[in-house]
Amino acid sequence: MIYSLALCLIESGLPYMSAFPAESQRQLLSQHGLDTWFCGQWVGIEDREEVVRRLEVAAETVVTCDFQTAMKSFSPENTARSVWITSLSPGWSHVLVLSGRPPSLETLTLGYHRAIEITYPGEAVGIEPPIHAYAGEINTDFFGIDEYRVYWDDLPYDPLMPPAEDLEHQLVILGRIAGRFLDRDWVSSQGLLCRLS
Repeated sequence: MIYSLALCLIESGLPYMSAFPAESQRQLLSQHGLDTWFCGQWVGIEDREEVVRRLEVAAETVVTCDFQTAMKSFSPENTARSVWITSLSPGWSHVLVLSGRPPSLETLTLGYHRAIEITYPGEAVGIEPPIHAYAGEINTDFFGIDEYRVYWDDLPYDPLMPPAEDLEHQLVILGRIAGRFLDRDWVSSQGLLCRLS
């Protein structure tokens, strides 16, 4: 049975903005082949089929599969675009980019939806702050958006921290916002594998 972050927080009495995952987000990704490159989008649409429709993917080409099957398409160097879309929590889906450039945040957020993208190109390259979009408008100054500040105020920050540690912080922040961290239930869930044009 999948226990959502919301349920765990209710039981613990902790608010979302001060929660921490049961295990390191970065280590979870690393254990499942996402240690040298990661790109994910947290999309404020719970219905993953709606996410597929927004990406204009032909329904007959969408494959329902688990994470391990989806990861057979993982190839950061490949320009052919593919993603694995899962329902994450009430009000949220997750788009894991497997290859090629990520889907358009403008398209995903039309109709007053929001989305946040994290890209980690590897330890040697560094990591940029998350990209936020709302109602088709992009904001690259995520840490300047006051409504989200409560989700990271308690996290220590050092501008010289290693990129992998910065990635961990960003993943914790996104888990708090979406109400669920990436976890082993997410890795074992069924998602929609899509080839994008």
